[in-house]
Amino acid sequence: MEVDLSALRHNLAVVRGLAGRREVIASVKANAYGFGVVEIGRALAGAGVRKLWTGNIDEAIRLREAAIDVEILLFGGIESHQADAVLRHDFQPTIYDDAGADMLAKAAGAYRKPVPVWIKVDAGLGRFGVAIDKAAMFIERVEAEAALDLRGIYTHLPFATADGARWAGEREASFRRLIDALRARGRPMPATQVWGSAGLLADLSDTSTAVCVGHALFGLNPLERGTRSHSPLRPLIHSLSARVLQSVDHGAGLARMAGYGQNFDGRSATLGIGLADGLAKARHGDAQVIVDGHRRPVRAFTLENLIVEAGDRQIEPFDHAFIIGAVGSARIAIEDWAVWTGLSPLELMLSFSDRIPVRYVDLA
Repeated sequence: MEVDLSALRHNLAVVRGLAGRREVIASVKANAYGFGVVEIGRALAGAGVRKLWTGNIDEAIRLREAAIDVEILLFGGIESHQADAVLRHDFQPTIYDDAGADMLAKAAGAYRKPVPVWIKVDAGLGRFGVAIDKAAMFIERVEAEAALDLRGIYTHLPFATADGARWAGEREASFRRLIDALRARGRPMPATQVWGSAGLLADLSDTSTAVCVGHALFGLNPLERGTRSHSPLRPLIHSLSARVLQSVDHGAGLARMAGYGQNFDGRSATLGIGLADGLAKARHGDAQVIVDGHRRPVRAFTLENLIVEAGDRQIEPFDHAFIIGAVGSARIAIEDWAVWTGLSPLELMLSFSDRIPVRYVDLA
């Protein structure tokens, strides 16, 4: 797989243009959405991003051990045995209840320095966070704890549809009322954040100081339709390719592949990539790959291989076949695979196995 870092920088520029005065925090959770947290984190830091947000402490440690010198925030929550790593690596964890606050305050005492924390408010999603009607009291309790350094407050309101956007807008208004009430009591927050890619691309109302963006940075649009006018996002996957391992001439009318429920007239090609590499079977029509400059249908998915109908073309062993990419006028994108498999582009990206070697290129 070739990952284009110039596409990442392009998408970051688009996001910054849409964010305006708001700081862009990059979400690199789930191994940077499958693109590789260390290389993506390094590229984002090199492009001036000062905060990376991840949900996995092991990935956060990899970022720090790679000498990526930015603020590293942690989504979700941490367990008590992870508190030492949080302090040692200068991470900024999320808290949302007294148990988490007490645990981190105790750990901070051993290091004789306060631990920077973010508070997550549940404004309606129902996954993580202090309930919005109890948030003001919890925030005041955290501010009063000398061992905790409150850096900001955030919530999460993802959506994909117009109905979801209306729901998210209503919940953002409730979060804004909380922040306004705190400010009126003389407690302005250092940083606030509501929107990710969906809210930013849909241009929903926002008075926060930051956005936290994942999808859009990686060329993925979570919305079904109705995005703001902006430069097109660019896909990070420049190509995903595999070698042709064998090309077989089945002759006319032979049923060599009957075991896979397929009959071939002409040639087939066996590719060195399969289900074990994270490819999903096509559920809607025939998946296709590019072989010898032409789109060809995939006739069988096996653990280690794809079997492709090659027609009357002579395919040479060790030629490249492109699962994603472009050769001349033949193009296949991850969105094509999303249609064939019934998965989203993000689900497909996260399914790819670490057996696939990744090469980072800069095609600017």
